[in-house]
Amino acid sequence: MKPDTDRMAKYNQLLRIEDQLAEVAQYKGLKAFYNLKK
Repeated sequence: MKPDTDRMAKYNQLLRIEDQLAEVAQYKGLKAFYNLKK
């Protein structure tokens, strides 16, 4: 695959994963990195 095609395929895969997770997943934002010091 060309680099642009590969990038598009990866993006499309992320969209499919997002659809599959739907309301099960929770976006934690910066809270996901609770163990990192600022």
